[in-house]
Amino acid sequence: MRILKILDSNDGGGVFTCEMQFIKELRRKNVVVDALIVGDGEKVEQYRKICNNIYLLPGFTPIYAGSTSEIIRSIIASYKYGVKHSENVRKLLEKDAQYDAVIFRRATFIHLGGKLARILKTKSLWHLPSVVTGSLSRNYYNFYCKVYNIVQVANSIYTKNTLGGQCKDVVYPGFDSERLSETSSVYRQKLAIDKNVPVFGMAARMDEEKAQDIVVEAFIKSKIPGKGGHLLIAGGPLNTPFSEKVKKVAGEFLDKQIHILGGIQDMGGFYSSVDIIVNGRRNAEPFGISIAEALGAGKPIIAYHLGGPAEMIKDNINGWLVSHPTVKDYGEAMNISIDNIDNWPKMGQQAKSDANEFSVGTNVDRLMKIVARNGN
Repeated sequence: MRILKILDSNDGGGVFTCEMQFIKELRRKNVVVDALIVGDGEKVEQYRKICNNIYLLPGFTPIYAGSTSEIIRSIIASYKYGVKHSENVRKLLEKDAQYDAVIFRRATFIHLGGKLARILKTKSLWHLPSVVTGSLSRNYYNFYCKVYNIVQVANSIYTKNTLGGQCKDVVYPGFDSERLSETSSVYRQKLAIDKNVPVFGMAARMDEEKAQDIVVEAFIKSKIPGKGGHLLIAGGPLNTPFSEKVKKVAGEFLDKQIHILGGIQDMGGFYSSVDIIVNGRRNAEPFGISIAEALGAGKPIIAYHLGGPAEMIKDNINGWLVSHPTVKDYGEAMNISIDNIDNWPKMGQQAKSDANEFSVGTNVDRLMKIVARNGN
């Protein structure tokens, strides 16, 4: 099998993590992965290292957000970009190269991916990274996916339902067990936290959408600090107004029972250092790679229920679902968790047992079956 990925050189967050994990897993399964990389951003070299061949295209920055007029301008720009560069890509590729599919994630690549697949006489797959909001977006996506015969592959059942009946397939972004290979409690050791003290952890980009401020305030108002518990927060950047707000909310607990670590690489060491994972969110979580990773690490999870978390978390069995993304509801979930501390080992075992459904290996197998099913 040979596929052509369309990647953005400025990918970040969950999209970048998913792309890296899927490409590596596809290569492990002897799939040839070539890539068209749009732009000259910082991720070019990382993608270069894991793909068989890469081909560079000029940068492209339209975003399907903002006012209706701004979105329409972005749609027109992405259409023109797709027309122009799909016709030139054939000249860049290996002579007589044949692909089983063209796969992309970003919605702005619909025209490039769809037109390129036509030129290459293969199928195109759009692996959605997020939910579709509003009838304008849904109608636009469904119309052009039908025009180009693009196979829509959602990143969760929740995302699938926002696109409508035209989307038939779900492939979870998945977690990579290699990221969990470190098993020593390095952060407990670095912070001199006693091994018998309960530690809650959150790993996410420091961003208002991820609601670190809500999680911190909920932690402070819960029973946990009174029981000597700690909260570790991993993720950057730490030089933004929002990160300063989170530090301010932490107040006197900062660097005592609340520890803001910034960006980290050793996720296994992080998961090994905490007992409970908290997934903060102000709105629906399309999937939640950190939740899937926590399951794989055998950690019970607290998360706002809307979106992907409800597909992974079984309330009071492998974690706790939060009804509303508020300080009150997160705090209540934390109190319930600490009151059930004796059940944490059993819940952790259940989490690990449930994790395979959301592993990168399982979901790459699903993706390969969809490619084979829809290949020309």
